[in-house]
Amino acid sequence: MTIIAGALRADRKDLIWAAKRVAYVAFKTTTGFLLRHSFLFAVLAAAVIMRLLMLRAYPYAFFFPDSRPYVAGAFDNVPYDIRPFGYSVLLKPFVPGPLQHVAVAQHVLGLCLILAGYAFLVHRRVQPWLAALAMVPIALDARELTLEHYVLAETAYLALTALALIVLAWRDRIGVVAAAIAGLLLGFAAITRTVGLPVIGLVVLYLLVRRIGWARLAVFLLPVVLILGGYLVWYHMTYKVYAFGQFQGRFLYGRVMPIADCRRLELTPLQRTLCMPNAPRRWKQRPDQYIWNPSSPINSLYPSTVNDEFIGGFAKEVIKQHPRAYLKMVLTETGWHLMPQAPLWHYNQCPQERWLLPAMPGESCNAAYYLDTFSPLSAPAATIKVPNPQGEQLRRYGMTMTTPGPVYAAGVLFALLAAVFRPRRVSWRGAADSLLFVGAGLGLIVVSVATSMFDYRYSNPAVLLIPMGIALAVTRIVAAARLKKERPPNTEDTEDTVPTPALIARIPVQTTKAAAEHVK
Repeated sequence: MTIIAGALRADRKDLIWAAKRVAYVAFKTTTGFLLRHSFLFAVLAAAVIMRLLMLRAYPYAFFFPDSRPYVAGAFDNVPYDIRPFGYSVLLKPFVPGPLQHVAVAQHVLGLCLILAGYAFLVHRRVQPWLAALAMVPIALDARELTLEHYVLAETAYLALTALALIVLAWRDRIGVVAAAIAGLLLGFAAITRTVGLPVIGLVVLYLLVRRIGWARLAVFLLPVVLILGGYLVWYHMTYKVYAFGQFQGRFLYGRVMPIADCRRLELTPLQRTLCMPNAPRRWKQRPDQYIWNPSSPINSLYPSTVNDEFIGGFAKEVIKQHPRAYLKMVLTETGWHLMPQAPLWHYNQCPQERWLLPAMPGESCNAAYYLDTFSPLSAPAATIKVPNPQGEQLRRYGMTMTTPGPVYAAGVLFALLAAVFRPRRVSWRGAADSLLFVGAGLGLIVVSVATSMFDYRYSNPAVLLIPMGIALAVTRIVAAARLKKERPPNTEDTEDTVPTPALIARIPVQTTKAAAEHVK
């Protein structure tokens, strides 16, 4: 009240001066904010424009055979025996209804990930221009845009995993709430895509390195155990089997069949019925054909899901007897993700084109529309092929605007360099966080190749996680190099330890003040 009364008694010139001063400060603050984050606004504007063009060019969400079971699960509340149920939970607000809303929501989620990733990197003292550069792949990558338009779990899984890692790496000291939230996100991510289960192990290792204490580690693991354990119990109540699905054995069977030389394998007579010595040569790069093709033994002889354990046992036997061939295959196809272009045969190029922007939806290998159906349990009708000039332009964009594989390879090198280059007096946190993000992105690629097949669809998480890891690694390397350069030549390195209160008490006041001024 005193301030208001004083303002009322103030001279008119003083009020005008005060108003101008407030406006000037607001202008300077706003201008400084816009200039500091100008690279982000440019990247974000481009990302918004591309997603608006997508929604205008393609009036329906995209359909893939995996899409229908996800939608059906959201409608009938029954776990699917091939894919986990997590994505179906997220689809519940959209079912029944136009599934184009799913595409819109996932495009918005992609934009939110750009903001979250940028905010995290800037908070971790990454230069704004470098943080914005790290967001370019997820903002403009054609495969990312296409997957956001599909009714598939990839975008949701990426969001859950990325947000969990950001929550854990946000602060210098991981709190109880952060640990619980991260556990909740990663637990739900694992029942959205089971390929994410190993990420939980990576995060546990990261938390042990961070020395968060057993109590906080337990707080992180509690929601993970409750979610995964609850899902196993629910699945058992439905199918009388404790599992996340009953196709893991079939997926692994398809993975190992390209190296399964039954003439050299020691198998039981029943296991030999799973051999396919005359499989088409092109299936070597398309192991999914061993799973879905009607001529495959698992479909002609063992079509029921109750045989999944037996089929998986055969696959494990192949790996046990041919470990080198299996390891070579996994490393080779993982390397394809790190190359400018995978060396796929012409026949096998077609499936990869589904993850690019279609010139004419429904034609040949292009993505098809998820047209409205009478019931969410029904598959959509075939897409009517009509010319799409906007789609043709986006297709040309998509043929070039994909994240090059060498970017992922560079991420691995930068993360390793940040871990190895460790001058004393430089915190190890940047290296640990970089390894966490790059390890999660690359690890998901390796696991998908090891358990399923090479598919650009499965490299989707790397488009965000690895560039973030690169930004963290570069920031740490530059800071360490600068500190090493500025250090006097005769000064001995000091141990990278946390000062104790007793040690601080022995430091002269003048020295402490001088150090504080040096930090400023």
